[in-house]
Amino acid sequence: MSSTDRARTRAGAAAVLLLTALAVLLGAAPAQAHDYLVSSTPAAGSTITTAPERVTLTFDAAVLNTGNGSDVLTVTGPGGKHFETACPVVRNDDVSAAVRLGPAGSYTVSWRVVSADGHPVADSIRFRYAPAAGAGTAAGSVSGPSCGDAAVRNGSGSSAAQPASSSSVIVLIAVVAGVLVLLVVAGVVVAVVVTRRRA
Repeated sequence: MSSTDRARTRAGAAAVLLLTALAVLLGAAPAQAHDYLVSSTPAAGSTITTAPERVTLTFDAAVLNTGNGSDVLTVTGPGGKHFETACPVVRNDDVSAAVRLGPAGSYTVSWRVVSADGHPVADSIRFRYAPAAGAGTAAGSVSGPSCGDAAVRNGSGSSAAQPASSSSVIVLIAVVAGVLVLLVVAGVVVAVVVTRRRA
């Protein structure tokens, strides 16, 4: 193999690697923009002995409302009953609901929100409640409160979407910049290969 052929082979391999990296970057970009749970009160997997007045989920960015306020945040426990006592409230990156827990046992906090990039996100966590003997307990309900079409935003009842957080904007800018750099480099590599073939 001549030196010219070896140079062409190396240039072609470099172009393939760059295009592969570009495809991976474009494929990973949407996933990086989805909101994810940062913390919760009670914490996931924890055992609590004092009943909280609210259950709160904190995400990495501001979340948007879904079309069904009853599904934004639910708290279910023993017997499959609901123990949230009011409609969920969305405050930027926090989603919370007032609760009155029932008997000792495992409780599941489930959520269904729309992340700042417009994609739905649904998941759940569990915690255990172990109250002291004689502590008062709530009976729970079969379906939880009726919340209409949307959760309350900032306590005002508005379900208008808020703009994406700064972290989502930064991710988007970084992805676009990376794509542009890869396109420029790939263009240079292709130009070098074409020039050498003509030589």
